[in-house]
Amino acid sequence: MPLATARHDIRLIADLLTTAENEARALGDPEPGAEHLLIALLLLDDASARTALGFEAPAARDALRAVHADALSAASVVDSASDAPLPRARGLYRSRVSTRDVFRRAKSLARRSPTGLRSAHVLIALAEREHGTAARVLTHLGVEREALIAAATAEAAR
Repeated sequence: MPLATARHDIRLIADLLTTAENEARALGDPEPGAEHLLIALLLLDDASARTALGFEAPAARDALRAVHADALSAASVVDSASDAPLPRARGLYRSRVSTRDVFRRAKSLARRSPTGLRSAHVLIALAEREHGTAARVLTHLGVEREALIAAATAEAAR
């Protein structure tokens, strides 16, 4: 991998992880999961994921809130927690297993790409997950997984 590609990949990963962490904490979650990566993908300069998705970050945030509310309601839990954002994280970066799994898969996909890692690779890895909060957010938004994977694959190839 050329040095310029490696630098680009590191910058994209850093931007994505930082943005996902900020989104998680703004929504009251202490650690980012794949669902926060989904929102972060919509906010990056690399528009390949945003183009494949066809919606903006506010729609994804609203869908995540609705999915959380549905889960609490299904469990007969009254959400008495505040929606107040959490303070800025300190110390080592921590994320949920879903975040790490998505990145592992995205790196594998990007190895075959002459352009290096793109947000579309992360989106493909995220969309391949059949279960979890991110999958429920995509379903809530009316996104069909196979169509999204095809669109993101086309964007990653550009």
